[in-house]
Amino acid sequence: MLSVIREHADSWLIKAILWLIILAFVGTIFYSWGMGGASSSGGGVIATVHGEKIFQGEYERTFNNLVDFYRQQFKNQFSDEMIKKLDLKTQALEALVQKKLLLQEAEKQNLRISDAELISHIHELPVFQSEKKFSEKSYRNYLQFQRVTPGEFEDNQRENLILNKLEKLFGSSAKVSQNEIMETFIQEEEKSKLDYVRFNSDHFQVDKTFTDQELDVFFQANKKQFEIPSQIKVEYLKIEPKTYLAEIEPRDEDIEDYYQTKIANFRVKKMYRASHILAHIKSSDIEGDATPEEKQKQAEDKAKARITELLGKVKAGADFGEIAKKHSDDPGSGSQGGSLGDFPKGTMVSTFESALDKLEVGGISEPVLTPFGYHIIKLESRTEERFKLLEEVREEVIQSLKEIKARQKVRRMAKHIYQEAEKNGDLKSAAGNNQVQTTISDFFSRENHNLPEIGAHPQFYNTAFSLRENKVSQPIHTQEASFILKLVGNKEAHIPELKEVKKTVEQALIERVNEEQTSSKFKELKQKLAQEKDLEKIIKGLGLSVKHTPFFSMADSIPGIGDISEIKEKALAMKVGDTASAKVRNRFYLFKRVEKEDAGKPDKEQAQKILKQLKQEKSRQIFQEWVDNLKARADILIDKTLM
Repeated sequence: MLSVIREHADSWLIKAILWLIILAFVGTIFYSWGMGGASSSGGGVIATVHGEKIFQGEYERTFNNLVDFYRQQFKNQFSDEMIKKLDLKTQALEALVQKKLLLQEAEKQNLRISDAELISHIHELPVFQSEKKFSEKSYRNYLQFQRVTPGEFEDNQRENLILNKLEKLFGSSAKVSQNEIMETFIQEEEKSKLDYVRFNSDHFQVDKTFTDQELDVFFQANKKQFEIPSQIKVEYLKIEPKTYLAEIEPRDEDIEDYYQTKIANFRVKKMYRASHILAHIKSSDIEGDATPEEKQKQAEDKAKARITELLGKVKAGADFGEIAKKHSDDPGSGSQGGSLGDFPKGTMVSTFESALDKLEVGGISEPVLTPFGYHIIKLESRTEERFKLLEEVREEVIQSLKEIKARQKVRRMAKHIYQEAEKNGDLKSAAGNNQVQTTISDFFSRENHNLPEIGAHPQFYNTAFSLRENKVSQPIHTQEASFILKLVGNKEAHIPELKEVKKTVEQALIERVNEEQTSSKFKELKQKLAQEKDLEKIIKGLGLSVKHTPFFSMADSIPGIGDISEIKEKALAMKVGDTASAKVRNRFYLFKRVEKEDAGKPDKEQAQKILKQLKQEKSRQIFQEWVDNLKARADILIDKTLM
């Protein structure tokens, strides 16, 4: 997954994700990730902004939410390496510092959210809706379930609304010229095709065995590369909620409360079962010198006449299914007698579903025009939207409550064990008194901490490296388990003897020599390509092949290459037949522009879309520049030992 992020680092998707993270303090992200206000103010002070404190508890909660966000996106591909590469620790603190700065600035500018605005906002939140109305009961149940007071929740929402209001002030100030619209359109729509050759930095390899003297010379010159980092080992306990699921029996009132709080999760969409007969509109079949508009009109009239004729046959008693099999232009459903099967509301285009809603069950529509052509529609059944009854989802609710209550039980146990162990430093004894066992880990480092029994839990490792020897940590809670740690061993960083890392040194030297050989060959191939303009000729006998891209624009990721700005910019600046090269990270590229497709001019809809896009980008840029300026002038103190 990290290779995908690196390969597509310039793509709109990765930029959008990173923008979301950088501006996590804006909008409702704190609402959807959990409370970020005073209720999170535990631990030491990790930073101050103009004297206002950001507490470690608030920082850890934001960091963990970021980690959870990425874990949900990338699932089992998520790793500690991704946390490090994306620098989520810094991102979390950055979000909190900027949020604090913005709230201070909003206060200076006297930005306020009235009670009426706040009430209206809360009343419109989907989680509190019941039968399309605000439900006071759902609101109270939600707050009780999240263990926050109405005041805490409403203060948090008021802050979010203020931040949104502050950001929107910048949207109106962004101006976009016609030249900018045209430049962006050309970037997005002018297209190119390439022939290219790609190879890795180890493609050209040297067949050589290195002597001990050569290895020693390389090792002595690069000792720092082979340093063994400082390592620690910990005694820890791990308590998993799943261990206690069987012991928990939720009360009826808890089941009812949870059901009401999560009622939105039990919505069943409106369902249809229908069949149709389709007559395509084929303007390409219209012959003669008519304009495209006239041909389209003639094709529509022809399709409507055909579908009207088929409707007449159905009304006269012909079997709907047989007519669909013989005459429908939808081959998928036509072979099934026109059947579309069961599908939820929102699956079909709106005009199709509007026609369904007007029919009685068993009814057949008049001709209906959609972007696909003219249809005759038969409604076979319709099930209205509803919410599953508690009886239908009772087992699901009970299971969810068991998991919640098991986590609560585990957290209480961990707290009790911590309080007992903190008094005398004896984690094993405190754990044993509560029927929990401790484990002693192998030595591990910040760079290499693959403990299979722990998994990807950055909080565990962050805590481990913050402990002093024989000190017991406070409980660490994740969805899967709770942990308490005690540091029981330390090894200082050191440079090993060559004999200890000989294989590693040899492999590093081989990689260095191969990379130098490949770089040298790349320079040679660049010169040949510039002279001969023939990719096939210059790579003959080198174990390489020429590949071909489809058309792509600056807005696209190049299939087979990736979203690499350097290559796209060079390709789209070249004339057809020109060649170029690039080295991007550990890969080398040789390429030739073989075709070009001009952009033309944007139509009104395209121009409006680009205008909106550019205004959003400019307003974000203006907003971020303003925030950066605030930061540059701000009195910000950070205690990095707590990160």
